[in-house]
Amino acid sequence: KIILYKIEGFMDRSNLNITKEMALQANEDIAKRSTTGSYIYLVIWFSIIIPHKFYERSPEICLWLTLTLIILAAARIGLIINFNRIYQKSSKVWMIVFFSVIWLIALIWGMFCAMTFFLPELDYMSLSFIVATAGLTGGGVTALVPSRPLTLGLLTALLAPGGFVILISDTYNVSVSIIFLVYWIGMYAVTKNQHREYWQGLEASFLLKEYAVELEQLNTLDGLTGLKNRAFFDQTSKQEMKKALRFQSHLSLLFIDIDFFKKINDVHGHLVGDECLRRISSLLKEPIRRVTDTVARYGGEEFAIILPGNNKEQAIIMAEKIRHEVEVMNLPYGEAHIDLTISLGVSSMVPELGVSVEAFIERADNNLYKAKHNGRNQAVG
Repeated sequence: KIILYKIEGFMDRSNLNITKEMALQANEDIAKRSTTGSYIYLVIWFSIIIPHKFYERSPEICLWLTLTLIILAAARIGLIINFNRIYQKSSKVWMIVFFSVIWLIALIWGMFCAMTFFLPELDYMSLSFIVATAGLTGGGVTALVPSRPLTLGLLTALLAPGGFVILISDTYNVSVSIIFLVYWIGMYAVTKNQHREYWQGLEASFLLKEYAVELEQLNTLDGLTGLKNRAFFDQTSKQEMKKALRFQSHLSLLFIDIDFFKKINDVHGHLVGDECLRRISSLLKEPIRRVTDTVARYGGEEFAIILPGNNKEQAIIMAEKIRHEVEVMNLPYGEAHIDLTISLGVSSMVPELGVSVEAFIERADNNLYKAKHNGRNQAVG
């Protein structure tokens, strides 16, 4: 409910909070969306010049225009294929070059379309180019809608030359020029809404990802102590066991139990017991500095610490350090204080094939039982 409320509130905002990650995603989308546009100009070009035999009527112009379109198409495809490499080095360079290539090919097309209205020897292709230009405009601006400058540049490059030439030409009337203008305005309005909807959807998706990560993290935490919960411990212990087996490295586990915890609950109440659990949890996290180590609440007054890469001696040193810190910890309770001690069981091995994670955990649990049987407030490994 909280997530839905925040998303709904976001959708009503007019200002967008664009991050670097969102900008990267938008430019990557532009690159992917424009893949078809990289060769569509060539496909339409050949679809027009071959039936009209433009290559026979104006071979030199046809050759140069064809080569230009091919080169620009190849450059565009190259920029798309190498998007990640170029964008990571310089996002500005990629955008400047990519935008320039798109605008240039659109401008060349728009100018040639205008020439078919202006030059009598090209008039036989004018209708074909009007239809083709309208299609290229609609498809192009829709594909490039994440970027407003790119969209408007493409729109103007394709339509402005033809609209202007028609306006000043004696061959065509003003109504055709007005149609070009109306088409430009219509596409501008449509893409404006699409642009806003794209960015709203993109930011909403990033918010959902962010909240999903937060929820996932919350699902791995114990509500009372803030430590990792039992489910996370079970999953992590299996993963670390597999890693240690693969790399033949040491893996250690500490099982920790608060001594006489039931007595604390019976004498002082569960609220005091909960405070004891929280204080112990805070203390357990202090000596654990490595991100690879895991401190978890195993259940009730029991805790577990996974120590990848630690051998038995290192694990016992860590266990003794924690035991001592708890022993000297002062937990005030009114005018008095509660003395707390813990017992620890240590399990350490370099895993071999056939040894299960359950056996590894059971060894730590058995050593914890020995520590409690031998008088508590000690570590057994």
